[in-house]
Amino acid sequence: MVQMTLTTGDEELCRKIEPNVSTTKERFEALKQLREAGIPTVVWLSPILPFINDTEENISAILDYCAEARGRGVICFGMGLTLREGNREYFYSQLERHFPGMKERYADKYGDRYVVTSPNNGRLMRLFHDRCAAQGIMHDNSRIFEYLSTFEEKTFGRQLTLFD
Repeated sequence: MVQMTLTTGDEELCRKIEPNVSTTKERFEALKQLREAGIPTVVWLSPILPFINDTEENISAILDYCAEARGRGVICFGMGLTLREGNREYFYSQLERHFPGMKERYADKYGDRYVVTSPNNGRLMRLFHDRCAAQGIMHDNSRIFEYLSTFEEKTFGRQLTLFD
């Protein structure tokens, strides 16, 4: 079982917010190769950054990749991200570097909140569930986690963070 994140359907944006990892298209190709090899996959739709990749076009593009790759499911806990103390400061500095003026927008709206939810969360979650259902993608987190628990051995690789 392989799990991976997809954050954006825009390759240029992907390189900006996840500079030292495979792009979305590369991950998509990996998902297809894993499927062809009989290895099940699950995609995590995360993080979704308010005012940056929290658009209907972006969520639709990611779900199109997921449908074509025919993975087992897509996990999504909402449109947004979490910012722990310590990580928040680094994240804000990278926002300022890559998206001038966005740091202030985040600070004004979210301050020191741990959970940073997109203002488009309700609409995007409806889109997420509707598109997944229409494309036959498992999207109920509890069902996906139940499926994941059927694998006896679990090995966790290195996890990269945003702007790593």
